Amino acid sequence: MGTLPLENVRVLELAHIVAGPAAGLILADMGADVIKVEPPDALDPSRIGTARSGSFLFFNRNKRSIVLDLKHPDGLDAFYRLAGTADVVVENMGPGTMDRLGIGYDALSQRNPRIIFCSVKGFLSGPNSDHPFLDELAQIMSGLAYMTGPLGKPLRAGASIVDIGAATYAVLGVLGALLERQATGQGQKITGGLFESALFFVGQHMAQTQFTGNPPRPTGSRTRGSPGGWGVYDLFECADGKHVFIGVTSNAQWGRFCHALGLHKLAADPKLADNSGRSQNRPYTIPVIEEAVLALGSPTVIRLMEESGVAVAPLNTPETVLQEPHVQAPGRLLHTEAPDKALDLPALPYESSAYGFSLRHQPPYQPGRDTRQVLAQAGYSPAEVDRLLQTEAAKVL
Repeated sequence: MGTLPLENVRVLELAHIVAGPAAGLILADMGADVIKVEPPDALDPSRIGTARSGSFLFFNRNKRSIVLDLKHPDGLDAFYRLAGTADVVVENMGPGTMDRLGIGYDALSQRNPRIIFCSVKGFLSGPNSDHPFLDELAQIMSGLAYMTGPLGKPLRAGASIVDIGAATYAVLGVLGALLERQATGQGQKITGGLFESALFFVGQHMAQTQFTGNPPRPTGSRTRGSPGGWGVYDLFECADGKHVFIGVTSNAQWGRFCHALGLHKLAADPKLADNSGRSQNRPYTIPVIEEAVLALGSPTVIRLMEESGVAVAPLNTPETVLQEPHVQAPGRLLHTEAPDKALDLPALPYESSAYGFSLRHQPPYQPGRDTRQVLAQAGYSPAEVDRLLQTEAAKVL
């Protein structure tokens, strides 16, 4: 498997729901020792974002868990001892929470100048920096939801792309800070912003609007037969009731596409020789293509397109995608277990020639599962650990 790049990095994670845990997940999968610091009421149904669920299992693999009461002097002291030898702190608490607990960047950097403090917040610095914020709000405010849905009906993406995106960009900052620390010996504060991540996603549309002077056109506003964009870039129904998406993005592909489906009349039509003509004549071509595809089963359509070098994809759900041969290929999924549950979940979406990803720690389904081990590694004697557990400054839930 090779040595993972962050094997000598220790991370303390104080995070909940998606954004913060996603940052910890990336660092953990890359080899860091990520210690998830959880509150004593982690399993309280009224506490949002710590409940054990399928989502929790995905975002918290390869992490260890310790439960500390940071409002208890001994629990706070334990955290300080852990932070003294840590490389990174990851958090996505509400604005000001870390400072109120006495574990913000200023407090921790005084104790450990090498600490890299990574926050994932709603906004970066500016008028809104102290505002609470959420993934869907970021999609709405940035224009991403406007570009996703039909005109007048903004639509959020079907995944927490802003939370995960902000976490990913924050981790890029952490990696840069780790690299810079090798030269300076100093840590730094890194902040990822939900709004700014969504804004970055919309950058191509912002650029196009300013470049052309034309108002942006939502991707969901194009009807089946309306002109514009690629001549063939659509979801089609097949004879078995399943759907496939086909994208024809070159003139050579158009010829092979028509030949594969027996659409020789379309192939010979000079008005359709380039994408501009195909785009303008969609009201004519799309119904003809729909009829041809509807006569074939989805496996046949996919085979014909793949043999012709035309981009094609079946319409899957999060359930059916597990059956895709490519998803079943080695390295695509990590087998994850919890009590009475077994899940196959996506690995990080990149490959290295030097190492591969694996599941080193199952997600901490039991909060504080590793409390004793983590405290012992921090220098606590067995008797001291017992005392912390007795005072409930630390717990195993």
